Amino acid sequence: MRSPRGFKEPKISNDKFALNRRNNRNGSREGRSTAEDFQLTATSESDIFLVISNHKMQQNYNQWTATTVFVCPLYLFTIIIGSLGNGMIIYSYVKDKTIHRTFNFLITNLAIADLIMSLLFTPLLFIYRVHAKSELISVTPMCEISLFLSMLSISMMYFLFPLLVYHRKDVMLRPQQPKLNLAQARLVVYMFWLLSAFAGVVLILMARREFSSDDDSTPKLYRCLLINQSLDRYAEAFLLYSASLYGLSILVTAVLYYIIFWKLGTHLEGVNGSAQERHCTKLCFWVAVVYTAFWTPFLLVQLGGVFGKYSEVHFNLHGCSSAIGVIGSAVNPLLYAFMNPYYKDKLYGLYKRVTCRG
Repeated sequence: MRSPRGFKEPKISNDKFALNRRNNRNGSREGRSTAEDFQLTATSESDIFLVISNHKMQQNYNQWTATTVFVCPLYLFTIIIGSLGNGMIIYSYVKDKTIHRTFNFLITNLAIADLIMSLLFTPLLFIYRVHAKSELISVTPMCEISLFLSMLSISMMYFLFPLLVYHRKDVMLRPQQPKLNLAQARLVVYMFWLLSAFAGVVLILMARREFSSDDDSTPKLYRCLLINQSLDRYAEAFLLYSASLYGLSILVTAVLYYIIFWKLGTHLEGVNGSAQERHCTKLCFWVAVVYTAFWTPFLLVQLGGVFGKYSEVHFNLHGCSSAIGVIGSAVNPLLYAFMNPYYKDKLYGLYKRVTCRG
C-alpha cells in the first residue's frame, strides 16, 4: 500500500479547453465575444507553458506507507535523543574546566557535528517525509541551508575520525612523548571546520547552477536533501567528495586502530597500560564503527541511484537509509555514556532533570 502523500506531475485541467469547445459548437453566447474566446484560449496555452517551464519535466516519486512508518520514529529519536545527548556533551565541556584535554575536546567537536545533524538537518528530513506541502521549502533559503548543514556535519565527522585515532595512538603507544597536544588539536580542528564550511559552500554554488538549468530533471528539494537522480556535474562533485572523504577517513582510521590493538596485544615495553585509557580507545573505535555502519547504506543507495536507473524503489530506499544514517548522531551520546563513567554521570543527571526525578 502506498501513502496518499506523493509528488507527481500536476495534471493540467481541461476545463478551459472544454469551455472553448462548447462555445465553438454552440456559437457565441450572450455577453461573450470572439475576442474573449481568443483571450481564454491564449490564457489556456500560457498556463500549459507555465506549468511545463516551472516543472522542467521533473520526475517526482511516491513515498510508500511502509517507508513513512519506518523513518518517522527514527527521525524523532534522532531529533530528541541526539539533541539532548550531544547538547549535554557540549555543555559539560564548556562548564567543566577539568576535562579540557585533547580527548574531550575532540569528542566535543564530534558532538557539535552530531548536534547540527540532529537539531538542524534531521527536522527538515522529518517534515519532508510526513507532509506533502513541505516542498514549499524549496522556494526558501532553508533548502540551501539544509544542504550546507548536512555537508558541514558529515565532513567534520569524517575529518575527525583520523585525528581522534591519531590521538589515541599517541596516548597508547607514545605516552611519554605525545605528538598531539591540546593546542595543536585545536588548530587542526579549527582548520577542519573551515575546510568543511568551504566544501559546503562550493557544493551549494554547484547545486544552484543545476537549479537554474533547464535540463535539470531533479526537483530542487531533492538536491537539498541529498537525493541525486542522475550523474550530472553536481552529482559527480558530490559523490566524488563524499566517497573520497568517506573512503580515506575509514581507511586511515582502520589502519591506525589495527596498529594500536596489535601493539597493545604484544605487550611491548613502553605502551600505556592504563585500563582507563584503553577503555577510551575502545570507545573511539566503536564510535567510528557506528558511523561507518549507519552511513554506508546511504552511500550505496546514492551510487545505485545515479549509476543505475533511478526509480521509486531508490527514492524510498533513500528515505530509509538517510534515517539510518542520521540516527548515528543520537546513538553516539549513548555510547559515550555507556563506555565512559564521566559522561555516564552527566547523562544520568540530564535524565533525572528531564524526568523531574532529581
